[in-house]
Amino acid sequence: MGINLQVLGSTSAGNCTVIWNNKNALLIDCGFSQRYICRNLKYINLDFTSISGLLITHTHTDHVNKSILSRFVKEHVPIFCHKKVCKVLSKKFLEIKSARKLNLLNTFNKELFTIGSFEAQAFEVPHDSSGGCFGFNIFSRSNSGEKKVTIATDLGYPSNTILPYFIDSDVIVIEANHDNDMLENSSRPRWLKKRIARIGHLSNSQCADLLKDVLNRSDKMPKAIILAHISQECNTNNDAVGCIKRMLMQNNYSNIKVIETYKRKANNTVSI
Repeated sequence: MGINLQVLGSTSAGNCTVIWNNKNALLIDCGFSQRYICRNLKYINLDFTSISGLLITHTHTDHVNKSILSRFVKEHVPIFCHKKVCKVLSKKFLEIKSARKLNLLNTFNKELFTIGSFEAQAFEVPHDSSGGCFGFNIFSRSNSGEKKVTIATDLGYPSNTILPYFIDSDVIVIEANHDNDMLENSSRPRWLKKRIARIGHLSNSQCADLLKDVLNRSDKMPKAIILAHISQECNTNNDAVGCIKRMLMQNNYSNIKVIETYKRKANNTVSI
């Protein structure tokens, strides 16, 4: 059973990724309006009856939008989030309390859990969000083998504790947020520059270094690396993609496809 993946958009203005097969779909984050997400789901022939669950990575508003969260509850779509994230979301959104009352709210810790025909496992990543921040491994298993998607759109810095979760992925979605020089020379206040560089987001070079370690330790190479959360002020898509492609070429991994994401536009579907 193959997997399809599409990032509907990924910047500080909003994040949402959809993964689906011929049985069902799941969404990771819902940082856009109801209208935007519904329109993009329609483009790929999906609707709320197709969705087996919404996974929430963390509590920042570019990953959780109130209007679409309300629609998920109305359509009785199960919501999945880490126990620590749930505690904070419950204080911010009445919709989370409604989901709990309707038995739609599912919390997890480190265990593997099922969403429709998929299995998922969360891993904590360094990021400055209340309640913590989590990446996900998504698995689809069939007689023809196992497919693995790894997604982590917000990473403060590379860490040896998260590296094993990326190994042997078929697709990796990872942020390449900023260029170091562009961040330093931007008009952003000093405190924000420090926050981004220290605990907020990965730079292009940090992303490249982490991916190099992952690929060197993997027996199976990913079909595609999708670059997420590319800054609109402190990066460009060309710089982000170019940095990763140079690393791949220098280390004899140039057959791996590098795919960019956009602020309010879905990238082409990746199928594995």
